[in-house]
Amino acid sequence: MVMKLYKTHGVFYPSTLIEKARSNINRYKWAKDIQQQIEDSAQPWMRFSDEELWDMMFSCTITRSWMVWSDGYCPKCKNDVRMYSWKMNALDMPYKVQCPHCDETFPKNDFYKFYLSGLDEHGVFDPKKADRSLLFNVDHPDPDDPLHNFGVDDGEGYVEGDKRWRFIGTPYLPMSWRLCQYQ
Repeated sequence: MVMKLYKTHGVFYPSTLIEKARSNINRYKWAKDIQQQIEDSAQPWMRFSDEELWDMMFSCTITRSWMVWSDGYCPKCKNDVRMYSWKMNALDMPYKVQCPHCDETFPKNDFYKFYLSGLDEHGVFDPKKADRSLLFNVDHPDPDDPLHNFGVDDGEGYVEGDKRWRFIGTPYLPMSWRLCQYQ
C-alpha cells in the first residue's frame, strides 16, 4: 500500500501568525504596504526556474550565522559595522557583502568558483574536496603580496587574529515576519 502525504500547514510560520498577518493586511495600511514591498522584492526572483533557485542555495555544510559579526567592524576601514548593517544584494552582488562606510565588498575571493570546485556527486559542498588554491584575494593574486589572503572566506569566515567575519554564512533576514507583529 502506498501512502500519500499531503502538506497541511506551513513550515516557516504557524497558522496563527499567518492569520494575524492576513488580518493586519486587511485592517492596516502599514501591513498592506509591507505586503506590497514583499511582493515587489520577490519579482526579480520569479524569472528563475526552480532548479536555478535551488542551485543558488549553498549546502548545509557551510556554517550559517545571523550576522557577519554582531559587534564587528569592517576589516578594511575599521569603522563599526554591527549586526545587520552590511549591505547585501544577492542579485547584483551574489556571494558578497558590502561595508556601509567604505563600500568595500567581501569576501575578496571568488567564493562561487571555490564552492563549485567542492561539490560532490550529489551536489553537496564538501570543503575537503574544494580547490583551496582558489582561496586568494582576486585583487592581489601574487602569493607574495601581503594582501593575498586579506578578506578571503572559505565558507567558514574570514579570520584575522581572534576575529571572524562570516561573509558567506550570513543570510538575509526576511521582512515578512513584521507582518505578524501586533500594533
